[in-house]
Amino acid sequence: MQNLMRTLTDHIADALGVAPGDVDPDISLADQGLDSVRMMGVVELIREAGHDIDFIDLADDPRLNAWEELFAA
Repeated sequence: MQNLMRTLTDHIADALGVAPGDVDPDISLADQGLDSVRMMGVVELIREAGHDIDFIDLADDPRLNAWEELFAA
């Protein structure tokens, strides 16, 4: 799980043009600048890691910490 979260954080940071440490896991990624097109790329990355997730699952609560809880369920 930690590897997936690290990969997601790195991917999102790259998409936003910030350092991974600047992505706040408790703040909505939409509020941090992640748009729906980029979020679709995140969905594909998560699916490639073997999780059955769709866009609505992520968009419902677009915080990294919420996603981590979703993957653990």
